[in-house]
Amino acid sequence: MIHSFVKHLGVVLLIFSYAFSTKAQLSTKNKNPFPVKYLSLVDQKIVLKTITLAPVYDNVNGIYSEPIQKLLIDLLQSDKVWGYSEFPDFNSKIFIEKFDSQPSEVIDVLTKTTSQGLLTAYITKGPRGLNAKLKLYTQDQGLILAEESFQDLNSFEISKLREIFVTMYHSLKSRLPYRGYVISRRGLDVTLNLGSMNGVQLGQELVLAQILKINRHPKLKTMVGVEKEIIAKLKIIKVEPYLSFAKIIFEKETGVADIGAKVLPSEYVAYPIPILNLEGVVIGDAPTKIQTITPSADADLMIKSNDGITPEQKDQKEKMLDKHNSFGVLTAQGVITQYKESTALSSGASPSAANNLAPGIYLGIQLYLLKNNFFIDLNTQLNLFSSNNQFAGSTPFQLSYTYNRYTASIGYDYLVADAGPESVDPIKLTAAIGFTNIKTDVSTTTPTSLTSTQTDALDLQLKASMPLSLNYSFIVGAKLDIFLTPKLSESPVNSGSALTSITSFGFFGIYPISDKLHFRSDLGVTNVSATFSGAGTRPVLSTSTSIQSINEQIGIEYLF
Repeated sequence: MIHSFVKHLGVVLLIFSYAFSTKAQLSTKNKNPFPVKYLSLVDQKIVLKTITLAPVYDNVNGIYSEPIQKLLIDLLQSDKVWGYSEFPDFNSKIFIEKFDSQPSEVIDVLTKTTSQGLLTAYITKGPRGLNAKLKLYTQDQGLILAEESFQDLNSFEISKLREIFVTMYHSLKSRLPYRGYVISRRGLDVTLNLGSMNGVQLGQELVLAQILKINRHPKLKTMVGVEKEIIAKLKIIKVEPYLSFAKIIFEKETGVADIGAKVLPSEYVAYPIPILNLEGVVIGDAPTKIQTITPSADADLMIKSNDGITPEQKDQKEKMLDKHNSFGVLTAQGVITQYKESTALSSGASPSAANNLAPGIYLGIQLYLLKNNFFIDLNTQLNLFSSNNQFAGSTPFQLSYTYNRYTASIGYDYLVADAGPESVDPIKLTAAIGFTNIKTDVSTTTPTSLTSTQTDALDLQLKASMPLSLNYSFIVGAKLDIFLTPKLSESPVNSGSALTSITSFGFFGIYPISDKLHFRSDLGVTNVSATFSGAGTRPVLSTSTSIQSINEQIGIEYLF
């Protein structure tokens, strides 16, 4: 009997233990009612909470960069969505354009500042007016996410520039693929970092999504679209200026709408526009009305996107080439000339001279006029060298040579606007008209071997340049000179009147070392030839002469 009681007691205890264990498991599961989690690495890397600002650049010694740097820091510190993190102190000078081609540098800056985004800005003033850019980079591969640009011929005041950058800053934020995100959740109640200042209203319904992929321009790398997944729908139940509270009315799966879920853009939700006082200090925000956010209606403000897919992108070609806007360009190059001169005498002899390594220097200055593409160009080339006198019986045997070429011209740069949406620089066509003087001074010989010459001509100069690479600002080009009515004269003796022709063409390459300094290399060929007729003062007349120079030039351009 005792054995039977113990047996039944064991069965009862076993059943009780199973029931308790099942209840405990149910209790544990209920403590986590939202087990579903969707994770997207791209979605997490474009959550922007803190932004760092690289030093703002201008080409006028800080006249614009200092107030705009202060303004952008003020905008970030006053922003209710973005915060500000100070840019790290680097030992070397920062060239902000390198962030486009070196995304690892962006990641390094974001890591040092513990920021999620990097802003860069630069302003250049030149003959085509004021040019400004504002770029945003994120943790997503360190690539540029969005860019805003401005160009105007007449806006040079700092107060006007502040307004422009406020518009660009606001437009840049508005181009993000989301307007805000969930900052807390409890049950079906969520809190958003958007409020009445963003246009959110009581009873409004909003959509939550997760960003799965950013579609980028194949060359410019800017965002042209996103792939997203709709995960929930909300209804606003309470609104404050910069916060709102909502209840989930639809959810793809229980618990998928978690902290960080993105509020998709709509025509009813946007970022408030910062308000500046007369000193350019941010004093508040202008509440967003129920409307689609557009750039400023001011006809002078030409704010454009940089997707490479809009009609306005055509104008971007001129602005990209004009990123180093300047009043002028100084050029200094070393020259190695392959020089060759020969003369055919009526006696049948052919005196000649040559030097394959004639050293020289090239100096040039180009000044833009009237804030447009017209320019004045002045340049000169000087070579000093020696050569053997290859005329039998003529002395001295060693000849001293001076070769000079002077050019003064006025011209116009035409930028081809429809060079293609993927080009980082436009094709540039240049035409100029001017005066060219080519002069050779050679030692006097007895009997006369070669004479000193001077050639003058009106010069029509044609030039074309284009980017060699779509990703880097390496420019290649070609040039051709067409000489009108050239005239050659000889000294100290001559062979009569000369019928002269000049052929001149060349190629060049330009590579930017920094914003103001470029490396430049040129290869040019010039040939002067003449045939003589009539009476002359030379004891033995010359029937023809030819002067050929092949110039290899290497040096720098400085933009000022």
